[in-house]
Amino acid sequence: MSILQWLGHYSVVPMTLVFVLIVAATYWPSRKRKVEEQGKIPFKDDV
Repeated sequence: MSILQWLGHYSVVPMTLVFVLIVAATYWPSRKRKVEEQGKIPFKDDV
């Protein structure tokens, strides 16, 4: 089995872990206020 085939077959697990870590870091309870503030940006009036 070549290296590219091996990476293609076994890269799903590390990528899934990276995705879960990014989501967990983004939505960690201590960051809730900052995430909510950024989510309200489109609803603010441009004056």
